[in-house]
Amino acid sequence: MPAPDPAALLRDGAARHAQGDWAAAEALYRQVLRRRPDDANAHNLLGVLARQRGDAAGALRHTERALAVAPEEPVFLANRGAALAEAGRTAEAVVAFRAALARRPEDAVTLRNLGQALSALGDPLAALPPLERAMALQPEAAEPALALAHARREAGDAGGAAAAARLAL
Repeated sequence: MPAPDPAALLRDGAARHAQGDWAAAEALYRQVLRRRPDDANAHNLLGVLARQRGDAAGALRHTERALAVAPEEPVFLANRGAALAEAGRTAEAVVAFRAALARRPEDAVTLRNLGQALSALGDPLAALPPLERAMALQPEAAEPALALAHARREAGDAGGAAAAARLAL
């Protein structure tokens, strides 16, 4: 019987990943890398998995490898930004988020992550536009509303912060 196609392995791995079966997902991603060591998607997904496990070094290593193969891929740039932010490298994360958004400007999660990173850097006023855009794109989601409430509070807008917090509820 022929070996499974790497694309099929990635699909199966992503499905297991989404189901919370991280061990099976990792095994499938690693099977892909044994066949294709520079597979950007497998590295990216291993980076996401590493981040979810709290392995900042692994997340950084795999997102870097994914971007070495596909430096313009917005999903890889966004995941690299998230890995950098979680590793405490917030200024670098902002650069990665902005690069991702230059290629995919309507990505609500990356907009929220950019806003949170800007707030973390002490610039809540710069955080407001991306957070407001994330809210407009995902009006039913609590995460952008909470991030916006925090940034508005940090910017001195108590009324705006309360309104965003109410939306999150």
